[in-house]
Amino acid sequence: MNACPCCRPAGLGRRSLLAAAALACLAAGPARAATPAAGPRHSPNQALAMLMAGHARYLAGAAVPVAHSAEARAARAAGQAPFAAILGCADSRAAPELLFNTGLGELFVVRNAGNVADTGAVGSLEYAVANLGVSLIMVLGHERCGAADAAVAAARAPLALPPQLSDMLQPLIPSALAALRAGGDVLDGTIRANVARSAARLAEVSPVLSAASTAGRLRIVGARYDLDDEAVTLLS
Repeated sequence: MNACPCCRPAGLGRRSLLAAAALACLAAGPARAATPAAGPRHSPNQALAMLMAGHARYLAGAAVPVAHSAEARAARAAGQAPFAAILGCADSRAAPELLFNTGLGELFVVRNAGNVADTGAVGSLEYAVANLGVSLIMVLGHERCGAADAAVAAARAPLALPPQLSDMLQPLIPSALAALRAGGDVLDGTIRANVARSAARLAEVSPVLSAASTAGRLRIVGARYDLDDEAVTLLS
């Protein structure tokens, strides 16, 4: 029986309840209601190889795959079984489905300005791992990121910004400060530092993602998309 909100145990907030529910799903395996009856499962390394093979197809100019048959469309409508998840930037030039030459249902994509691991992003990726069986998460930054550029400007001097935009930039400020201290190409340094910071944060704040990573069921990687040569490069 599901408890009503007023009967929740004392001290458990919404975030704690969601994390507990996701952990229960992880222990029980992928939810049948969310996943097709027969969906391929891949190891983290296999999923990464598939992702980068798709990017090679993109660079070669391959057409985006489309499910033409009625059977393929019906299977996709019945449920999803993505082989990887992407935390990417909302920039219109960096659409993961295109960069990795994938069709509908193959990638679980979370996007926001600056590919930040905020509450919504972490919760969404917890769902992908616990309920859909995703074994790979890629945090994908990109060259000349506007959010990172704004964070660098804010780190150098106070900016007069709308409240929501100011709040959105706050998670990027530590990366901008680190890049300023390091010198060199500050914007690119911020982009790279933010990718690393977001990737590390996923496991740090999420018991679901941390448990899956420790057990070898999940790999979290960072990558950078170059707008000029269009290549996606994995970051150490």
